[in-house]
Amino acid sequence: MKRRTLKFIEKGSGNKVPFLARFTLTQKIIAILLLIAALAGVSAYLLYVRTFGNAASIVLTTYENPGYEWEQIAADNNIMSNYLWGRTKKLMLGKGEDDLLIPTYYKIAGRLVSQPAESSEIYDLSDQAWLLDCYVYSGDAVAARNLKNRIVARFHSDSGLYVSLVGSKVTAEQKDLKTAEDNLAWLEAYLRYYCVYGTNRDFQEIKKLVNALFDDTGALRPEKLEIARYVDSLYYSLDDPRTADQEGESSLGEAYGVNVDGGNDTEDGNVTNLKEVTGVKLSNIKLPLIADLEKNGLIAGGAYDRALKIIKEGKDGDEVPYYAYAYEKTKNGINYIYSGSRAGTVDVGESIIVMGNLAKMKELDSNSYVALKNLIVNEGRIYGSYYIVTGNYGGNEVFRQYANALEIAFDMDDRDLYRAVCDCVGARVATKSSSPAIYMIFREQGGRYVFYASDNLGVRKAV
Repeated sequence: MKRRTLKFIEKGSGNKVPFLARFTLTQKIIAILLLIAALAGVSAYLLYVRTFGNAASIVLTTYENPGYEWEQIAADNNIMSNYLWGRTKKLMLGKGEDDLLIPTYYKIAGRLVSQPAESSEIYDLSDQAWLLDCYVYSGDAVAARNLKNRIVARFHSDSGLYVSLVGSKVTAEQKDLKTAEDNLAWLEAYLRYYCVYGTNRDFQEIKKLVNALFDDTGALRPEKLEIARYVDSLYYSLDDPRTADQEGESSLGEAYGVNVDGGNDTEDGNVTNLKEVTGVKLSNIKLPLIADLEKNGLIAGGAYDRALKIIKEGKDGDEVPYYAYAYEKTKNGINYIYSGSRAGTVDVGESIIVMGNLAKMKELDSNSYVALKNLIVNEGRIYGSYYIVTGNYGGNEVFRQYANALEIAFDMDDRDLYRAVCDCVGARVATKSSSPAIYMIFREQGGRYVFYASDNLGVRKAV
């Protein structure tokens, strides 16, 4: 059998004509244009992949999320993640100078005409990181991408770090503030965003941020910290600060420090008992993040083991169940600083963050965990200070740590603690059907209902 070829095609007359002769000039031009367009498309795609596509594959550790049984415990306390998320977006976004960023808090209108609804007009980097996490979790690619671009534009600085606060009400002293805490929160969220929607530009930005936060050994770079200073006083007492005689001697907390919110406890009204050190907060040693950075070659090998050792040695035996506030490097090695903003105490809120990092990696010791559980179950709230000498609790309630406590309870597979934390949070869930903030978590301050981004986004992520 003879092989057919495509070089010539027979027409009715029997004459053989070239293949291209079958087409008109117009058809040839269209075909050429289509070919050029296809080549241009391929070239554009390759350029996109090279310039904007993922430059490297980053694999993050995946952790189990609460299932139906845990969600039901939360729902019994009116904590419903999807409703909370939807209402938070509706109430808090688009209410200030930047429609994409979430303000630190939002006050709904009060009963008086002189109490209109108001936004803080301050935007915290950590809050934006949590917001980005929620967008990625819900699969909202457009909102996530727009928010990421706005954060880079508004918060980025030439140092590689991001400023902590922006907004019209940020003071001159605050506008250039850059903390490791905020930048680490942003790095965690940025990495999760990158793994789903990221580009090469994002990867380069992440590497700059990692280099700004970590040194060549994979350790966090120290920063300036203010800590409480012990001072000589005639008003020293070991009384429980909640039961001490108000007309007698001052309590340990009153004589030796400022409270967790930066207010002043000294009699003369001056913050004279703080000093500055250069160190690293233990709460900033994010063990899950460090493990992922090391696994993906973004920081030096062995960084996780060294970080875990530092944290575990930051707990002074079993007598004090909580962890040190920070550490500093001295000529004699590592020096742990136990008192942060209030001398003679351990900052419970900071310690809960440390415990959360340990629990995520299955490294949390039972002594610390039992102390936290007893505090929440017995007191029905989380006090900010643990007094080292007396073993009592005091100080302000640390509202933003309830989300971390929920995660600890889940990671420890403790439904009783999870239920106790949900009881604490549920008491502050808006349930009035006519409220614009129904299903959101509030704080009552000065007779007003205030809704903090950290409370609502943190619980949304935890449940």
